[in-house]
Amino acid sequence: MNTISTPCLQSVNGYIHVIIVEAGKLTDKDKTDFNDPYVEVYIDENNKQKTSVLMNIERPIWNEAFDFNNIWPSNEYFYINVYDENEGKKPDLIGSKQVSLDDVIEKGDFDGWVKLPGFVGFGSHDHVHISMHFEKISTG
Repeated sequence: MNTISTPCLQSVNGYIHVIIVEAGKLTDKDKTDFNDPYVEVYIDENNKQKTSVLMNIERPIWNEAFDFNNIWPSNEYFYINVYDENEGKKPDLIGSKQVSLDDVIEKGDFDGWVKLPGFVGFGSHDHVHISMHFEKISTG
């Protein structure tokens, strides 16, 4: 995997446009029916965004877009958390992944499936299709 070094990133400023397209069959957290999944995405803990909750579905399709501004070298990762909504209770975490922004910044685009690792001792077949586009902003 080609990545650019941190010194090159020091001069990068821009924004990332993200589309959460869909998820493959997710680990079923509900006992009686399918999950009620949603995806939480962020680069900065203080700017979390999330998709809508899709009720009782095995293979969710969101096609929801999010923009993240002021991407600086300190923003090394894009975080993805997939949850199963539980009405009146804390949501169940289905899976999470941090994705390096190096390739997206260097190449400008990413479109593919991101595998969500399983929990310790368990494999995972969970994955999310995301599309990202980085746009550099001129600083001078």
